[in-house]
Amino acid sequence: MKAKYFFIFAIIVITTGCQNSSFKRDLAEEQRIYILETTKNYGGLVEIYKNQLKVSDSEKTRFKLAQAYYLSMDYDSALRALKPIINESKNDSVLVLYGRVLSEIKNPKEQQPRYQEALQYLNLALEFNPKNGEAYNLKGIVEVKLGQYDAARYSFMKSRELFYDENKVLNNLATLSLLDKDYLTAYDYLNILYNKGYRNKTVLHNLLFTLVKLDKITLAKQFCKEHKLSNRPEILIEELKKVEPNTTVNFNELVPPAGQMKKNYEKVKNAEENTNNQKNNIPQNDIVKSKGNNLVAIRSGEHKSFSRITFETTSKLTKEQYSIQISSGNVLQIKLFNVELSTLNINQIINKIKNSDRNFSNVSAQYTDQGVLVINIKIKNVTEPKISYMGKGQKGHCTSIDFYLKN
Repeated sequence: MKAKYFFIFAIIVITTGCQNSSFKRDLAEEQRIYILETTKNYGGLVEIYKNQLKVSDSEKTRFKLAQAYYLSMDYDSALRALKPIINESKNDSVLVLYGRVLSEIKNPKEQQPRYQEALQYLNLALEFNPKNGEAYNLKGIVEVKLGQYDAARYSFMKSRELFYDENKVLNNLATLSLLDKDYLTAYDYLNILYNKGYRNKTVLHNLLFTLVKLDKITLAKQFCKEHKLSNRPEILIEELKKVEPNTTVNFNELVPPAGQMKKNYEKVKNAEENTNNQKNNIPQNDIVKSKGNNLVAIRSGEHKSFSRITFETTSKLTKEQYSIQISSGNVLQIKLFNVELSTLNINQIINKIKNSDRNFSNVSAQYTDQGVLVINIKIKNVTEPKISYMGKGQKGHCTSIDFYLKN
């Protein structure tokens, strides 16, 4: 009987000993992973997850390995790590990471960015989890790179509604506004980030660029000197005046503020504007004031099944204020009555619509003395246009014209 008890006791001791040993080993590895993540030693993380994968091949480990590869900018290896599981995965985080990797690489044969493929996986991720704010944010970035500004703005706003990282979304909305040459809106977004303590190079350079484009030259010089952006600010500012936004802005990740925030930039701005002459003084919330219904923005973009033109006006457009006709030769004529061009000119309006060349070509426009904006567009491979009121945008009321693709 004693021998039996001793045998059972030995089994318990041996089993418990193995469990304790395994627990200590797992704990040591978790601590090591924590240290590597904290120090951003992605090469060390890659080795750990590769060893784990040799022991047990799982979706979770492949995801972690691909994430480590991605953070070390080894995109091809990240793609290889995810390929064996991507077709069967229903994990939205895995699909988002795969879309993120695709957005960073080019097709090996055509050497073209794989943005459309990235969108497919991001949309699939949103099918599995419609509340994935990260997917919407990344989708917006990809749509911007495809020139689909309307779609991108929607994606960023949706990401913000889903409480994804507010500061990242604000940075992306600011960048989108810069690309859209909506400098006042970009300034507002960037100023929020600045006052929250975000002072990395992306925010500082974009804010300087915005000040230059808003013709706040005195303030731009002061800002440039304060943040040591150039030893010769006058020359930098003169060069920025000539530069188009698509050569100066990007979607770099924000670096969180460290320590106490610096001096509030709004105080500097107000002090400068109080002493600046009237020529350079531009109110923060309104560049040009007008009594009429101002056309403050126009955008065009391509969606999967339709193309869209959006007009943003200070007051909602009524049915009496626009007309749309299609004449022979598939020439579409849009008329907006009793509108004023706030910060836009005819060339800007034409270029905004020409952003979408899949279904629009030969764009022309004119503005009459009676306040009528006439736009002529050659349309192709689309059905009858559908007009919708889209609600309030950043600066006014949005009215959209959608052109659905023919089957």
